[in-house]
Amino acid sequence: MIRYIILFTFFIISKVHGTSSVIYGGFSYGSILPESTITKYIHDRSSGQSIIDEVLLKSTKKLKNKSFQISFDLLKDGLSEKDQNVLVLSLDNETINFITIKGDNLTRTDIILNFQIIFFNSKNNTLTASIPLEVSKVLNSASPLSKKQLIQELKKMYENEVVQNFFDLANNFILKNKYNNRIGITKIILEENAENLISKKSKKNDIFNKNRFAKSLSSFLSYNNNIAIVPYGEDRTSNTIMLTFENTQRQIRLPNPDYHIHLTIRGFKSVLFKEGNIDEQWIYGSYVKIKIFQPDLNKVYFEEKFKNGLNIEFSKRATKNKESFEWIFYLDSLKVLFDEFSKQTIKINKNWLKSSSDNKKIKKLFTKVSQIYEKCK
Repeated sequence: MIRYIILFTFFIISKVHGTSSVIYGGFSYGSILPESTITKYIHDRSSGQSIIDEVLLKSTKKLKNKSFQISFDLLKDGLSEKDQNVLVLSLDNETINFITIKGDNLTRTDIILNFQIIFFNSKNNTLTASIPLEVSKVLNSASPLSKKQLIQELKKMYENEVVQNFFDLANNFILKNKYNNRIGITKIILEENAENLISKKSKKNDIFNKNRFAKSLSSFLSYNNNIAIVPYGEDRTSNTIMLTFENTQRQIRLPNPDYHIHLTIRGFKSVLFKEGNIDEQWIYGSYVKIKIFQPDLNKVYFEEKFKNGLNIEFSKRATKNKESFEWIFYLDSLKVLFDEFSKQTIKINKNWLKSSSDNKKIKKLFTKVSQIYEKCK
């Protein structure tokens, strides 16, 4: 799948005090058209720097990464390949959904922003490293938010959660000019149970949902384990992303992952857990299978099934119409599963593993996964 990234600023790098000096490339759009976003109102440059430009630049200047130093000089000719790494925060997707629970006079708005923190070599047009980042926010209100309100909420997200997460990831990431091993999600499989429910509940197409699942799992894996992940693409035939800047385009080559992750969405299920006179509690279950392997060696390191249950309480008035809004709670359950799975290589959560997996030896398998992550750093 070819993706388009519009770069608005472009700077130079050099070698400083033994660490790589990286060009600050600013904010860009990735596989999303600016005109289809609310972000375009936050990234308005008609009067000079945008709000995003200001907060991102301020955050970047505070970086104290031991593996690289940010350079804000202009691009020059005649630099070697090692002096060409560029840092860009790229918006890959912006999703704004809302559901209305009529019985409770409640509207829930979900804002989900997917980014890639990209380091690429402008000399040989190759991706050096990509760190996925997902930032989300849930807003509750009596009625759907207006466009003006959405703009204000999105502005707050960029000023706070987005730049803070960007800073945390970029500041702790160990940049290398070359990585011996790479990992990436290369396939999303939807089993029949999941596909049937998704087609009924989701307004998006199949490819959109696969990308959404891949980006979500990737962001949790990266954030909790401090690893770069090769971007997922439904169409892997080209192995490139298209960068568009200064009215020119370049095809940036993606490296092939050494370790592949296949994510299977097995299905979703809701069960009435507890019923009172006024309220009901429902468990929203999500079921997946995660496989990590090396196709070149035909070696499987990890292939396990997991489930996760999320307890949601509604008034009985609301449950009469719950099928119209419950898809969002399945997604919540799935996100908790992704987050917990990614944390097991940092610290084992015995209670979660006991409830989510039937394999009594699962803890030993996570040791293998942790070793794979280390090889990719």
